[in-house]
Amino acid sequence: MAQATFESVLAQAEQLTPQDRLRLVERLAATLQTELKPVKSNWHAALRATYGILKDDPIERPPQLPLEERDPLA
Repeated sequence: MAQATFESVLAQAEQLTPQDRLRLVERLAATLQTELKPVKSNWHAALRATYGILKDDPIERPPQLPLEERDPLA
């Protein structure tokens, strides 16, 4: 879609009432749901590729600091 056409459609949409703009968005979203196919993620492969990446630099938890004294609640 050309930029001028998009800007023209956007200008027309801005002149609609809020209810009509909502209906327009809902209709556009419905058409996208039928046109777009879900993206399959291969998270198993990503997990295998990153597994053990910190093996030589393990994550360690430092000792807990002492708790701060506060006023009693009541």
